[in-house]
Amino acid sequence: MSAPEHFNASIADCTDYKYKRKFQKSHYIITRTYFCPIWEILCGEIFFTWEKYFQVISMIKKMSVLILAILYIFQSECICVQAQETIKLPILMYHQISPNRNSWNDYVISPEEFREDMEYINSLGWESIGIKDLLAWQRGEFEMPEKPVMITFDDGFRSLIEYAEPVLEEFGYKGVAAIIGSLCDQNNSENQYPGEWDYLDWNDAMEISKRGIMELQCHSWDLHSSKSNAGCAKRWGETLQAYRRRLSEDLSKFISEFEKRKIDFCYTMAYPYGSYDRYTCDVVKDMGFDAAFTCTEKINILTGDPDELYYLGRFNRPHGISSEKYFTNIKKSVDIE
Repeated sequence: MSAPEHFNASIADCTDYKYKRKFQKSHYIITRTYFCPIWEILCGEIFFTWEKYFQVISMIKKMSVLILAILYIFQSECICVQAQETIKLPILMYHQISPNRNSWNDYVISPEEFREDMEYINSLGWESIGIKDLLAWQRGEFEMPEKPVMITFDDGFRSLIEYAEPVLEEFGYKGVAAIIGSLCDQNNSENQYPGEWDYLDWNDAMEISKRGIMELQCHSWDLHSSKSNAGCAKRWGETLQAYRRRLSEDLSKFISEFEKRKIDFCYTMAYPYGSYDRYTCDVVKDMGFDAAFTCTEKINILTGDPDELYYLGRFNRPHGISSEKYFTNIKKSVDIE
């Protein structure tokens, strides 16, 4: 079948076009990019032979297959990202649990109050998660329960063994204990916190980690001191270089002492006094920590972004209010009853 006359252009017909062409065997050979023939077909800038026309059609088909494959891959990636749904995570913060009513205050509660809280959580259908669960969720390796909650304990008092662990175990809950490393080094019989104010020692920490009811995390080596309430924040007049060195050395000491004793702990921390500043997170990340807890009372809205885990908020549990009152604002924030 012969081609129409207007497809058999001569060399003279090509002289006015801006594209360089060669005329060979009655065909135009365009020395342009891969997409140029399609562009020129669509714009009508040049006539082709039938053979060239069918070549372009074949090219379009191949490109369509390629585009569809790319769209399929992109869609699959989007599905994976969307599968990581945003969650609302309330985190509870306890300190000391003591039967001595003379000690009760905003940071010391009775054993009865703690049990009442756990019973209340159970009645709401909340399920506790640990730090390892949270980090696994962030990596897409853990399915978060419908109503998650995290239960944390700061300062590492020995009362956790007597009053917290048994209740957590009874309800099948997990806990997270933030340990001040330097206090594990002290002999409780000789320190300034006798009796109920004893802190966990190295043997206690080892046994807790083995039982697995509670996970251990860093509360600094020695930045939770009455000498300074700066915690992990930069001190007044301290140079940035000196601050980074001080914080790095403290965290390195904590890590090395726990690793030396082969005590399992999470590479996460609770900022002492909840104190930190804009420089803290960089140092904490550089030291290999995966998350950090503040004392800011807020619900954590988590999307899977790793940076969200360095400013986790918590609700302090004071003495003197009922479990229902303590959880009222928390329940409103997470919108679950």
